[in-house]
Amino acid sequence: MRYIILSDIHGNLEAMTAVLDRAKDLKPDGYICLGDIVGYGASPEEVVELVRELDPIAVMGNHDSAVLNDREAFAFNKQARDAVSWTRSHISEESRQYLRSLPLVRRLDSVLCVHASPSKPAEWGYLLSAAATVDQFTAFDEPVCLIGHSHCPLIVKMTEYGPTELKGPTEWLAADGRYIINVGSVGQPRDGDPRAAFGLLDLDDRVVTLLRVKYDVATARERIISAGLPALLGERLLNGS
Repeated sequence: MRYIILSDIHGNLEAMTAVLDRAKDLKPDGYICLGDIVGYGASPEEVVELVRELDPIAVMGNHDSAVLNDREAFAFNKQARDAVSWTRSHISEESRQYLRSLPLVRRLDSVLCVHASPSKPAEWGYLLSAAATVDQFTAFDEPVCLIGHSHCPLIVKMTEYGPTELKGPTEWLAADGRYIINVGSVGQPRDGDPRAAFGLLDLDDRVVTLLRVKYDVATARERIISAGLPALLGERLLNGS
């Protein structure tokens, strides 16, 4: 089975469309969505509709949760809170129901799917480096854990010497290995590369590939600003920050 992995789309229709156009060429058997479908971007309703059409194995992200629950947004910065408030008034009840249906954790054969961390999925902690994953490997039994949330690609393998970051973009997953994998963000990359990030996981050949695709960043930025969302959320798309 070959799965396209999507994470942190954040209402960015231009990025999502570019990723799906590229994904078709890869002929996946299915899709995995690791949360934060909405938030930041100017097209939450359209993006939710696209995700629903894919019928992915999906989990809830903190921005998805914040749109449904005021308390979740308390820890956000002002720009993120403003985006959550805007998003609430720009999605349908049908889209809300879909977001509400998403669990925090999903399991697929040998894969655990979670937005933030396997140990405390409801606390939205960040795993930004191999060192940060030391205690996480004890929180799941599956060979592979897929995460999002940080908006930065990361592949970590647990070795006899501890967690080690693999450089990718393509990595073979050893049959006896254990991995935490973040494919980066479709709609709000923050690793200095403005291209939309996603991944391909081949469970038969045991290979994961981190992928990037260019999209119309200028239009995505302009639509954010024109919608009355914080300008910073559009400006940061230009350099992937």
